[in-house]
Amino acid sequence: MNTRPETGSSPAVPASAVRGGGLMSLAMLGFVLNDTIAKTLAGTMNVGQFIAIRGVFASIIIAALVVMMGKWHDMPKSLSRPVLTRTVFDVISTFLFILGLFHMPLPNITAILQAVPLVVTLMAAAFLGEAVGWKRLSAILAGFAGVLMIVKPGGEGFNTYTLLAIACVFTVAIRDLVTRKLDSSTPSIIVAFANAVCVMIGGVIWMAFDGVEPVSTENLARIALGSVFLVAGYLLTVISLRDTEVAYTAPFRYTLIVYALILGYVVFGDVPDAWSLAGIVLIVGSGLFTLYREQQLKRRIGFGRRLIR
Repeated sequence: MNTRPETGSSPAVPASAVRGGGLMSLAMLGFVLNDTIAKTLAGTMNVGQFIAIRGVFASIIIAALVVMMGKWHDMPKSLSRPVLTRTVFDVISTFLFILGLFHMPLPNITAILQAVPLVVTLMAAAFLGEAVGWKRLSAILAGFAGVLMIVKPGGEGFNTYTLLAIACVFTVAIRDLVTRKLDSSTPSIIVAFANAVCVMIGGVIWMAFDGVEPVSTENLARIALGSVFLVAGYLLTVISLRDTEVAYTAPFRYTLIVYALILGYVVFGDVPDAWSLAGIVLIVGSGLFTLYREQQLKRRIGFGRRLIR
């Protein structure tokens, strides 16, 4: 009996890929739940106060994890220039995102942020010498067209907060490029702790100018719960990437938009119009194609080498 697999049969998806994809999807749910809780607090406190309080909860949770993981001795690495540079852009992007989130529909701002990988690819070509061929460039342009379909320049919903959301895309992209330069010996949990503390400090500074409002016990509980979802999303993202190729897990990042559409409708009654839905499809489609193209090129020229087309 011939026991060899048929030549045309597709390779089986490894179990680690299924597990990694599931964990990535759960991580995205954690992030969207955090954003949903944050948006329910819009109008009850100023942005700086919210960010400061959430930063306190997140810092405490992450500090406990640092101790539990035995990484406390790596804490001085949080003061390295690459980590601090990354943190600065993360602080800026956090404020831009929360400002936009408080004043925009949840699905819209979530979809706009999915253009980050496209901007990262474009910036890597412009500043790091990574070549981008016409296929990926076309996908990037399609993604940007999708963003325009959502924000509708000149339309009724186009305002300062829309511009802040777009600015957030670029600050997050710069943060991700800086992340590439981090020393591999710096644990991710240490980077997360530095980020949480600096974001908290940024919130406190903002409060000094914007004032402080009384916070109810219920709102404190909401912020604490949101912090748990935020940290859980981060940890699940890290775990999902261990022993799993990025090509398997990255597509599951777009479940974020599905969750945002559902929660945006259920919690806030947000229903994107036809143009916004078409824009979301363009952004997701261009992102998936760019990912597919990058993986295809890596197989062709060898992992870790410069992408040439």
